[in-house]
Amino acid sequence: MATSGNRQTSIAEPPNLAPMDEATELLTTLEATAPDAATACAGWTAHDLVAHLAAGAAEMADLTEDTVAGRPERPTREFGDREAPFVALDDDALRERLVIEALRLGAAVEALCATGPRASVSFAGRRLEPSELSLHGRSEAALHRWDLAGDDAVSVELLSQPELTSHAASVLTSMLDGSPESVAHRADVSGIQAVRTAFASPGQPDVVVVRDTCGARLELADACAEPAAISDPATRLLALWGRRTTIGTIQWTGEPSECHDLGLLLWGAAPT
Repeated sequence: MATSGNRQTSIAEPPNLAPMDEATELLTTLEATAPDAATACAGWTAHDLVAHLAAGAAEMADLTEDTVAGRPERPTREFGDREAPFVALDDDALRERLVIEALRLGAAVEALCATGPRASVSFAGRRLEPSELSLHGRSEAALHRWDLAGDDAVSVELLSQPELTSHAASVLTSMLDGSPESVAHRADVSGIQAVRTAFASPGQPDVVVVRDTCGARLELADACAEPAAISDPATRLLALWGRRTTIGTIQWTGEPSECHDLGLLLWGAAPT
């Protein structure tokens, strides 16, 4: 139990589990989840979430296969355009397509690796190397598994991985232009014009939330002397994605104005 003034927080420690594979854990969770089950994604059923994952894997596979084959690059399609055909599928067919598209993406990434050390694919406004494509798939599986299963030991294990936080900082800054999850959109909605404050997790780099004349972004930094907030890594990662959780508790250690602004940027509401 850590304390700061009158504040207390319990920091959740990841359990000592065997190494997990994000995709396997997602599929295992789906086996126990009905298609019409509600999820932590507002307005989405489990079927909608699977459609999102299958469509994303298919889009990345298409773009990667085009690059490997030397075909001209095209823009990444919008979420709605690529997801609609998948949403329309019967749920059994949709879940089968999720596996098919994930395997196809894995094969495409392997083929991309074989083209040379500087290989990359244009996706959502960024160039992604094979390792980044794989990491994006892992992040999607871990995060959306939590959207289905919520706070459990598997979520703590998966979401505590430092590379997923590093990936989130990159994606939320530069890959989701116009999305409600992007840090730029959330900063605009909050009305905050200037902020630079750190969100810390023991044993990992701080995530620094910045809004200045150059825009809004998330940066990774060595431990800051006075972070505005401290939590376990899983709780922090979910907060960066705009999710609230009971996995752990956030310890608000900064000035009230800093904590207020950070809460607005994370969730659109002051911390409680």
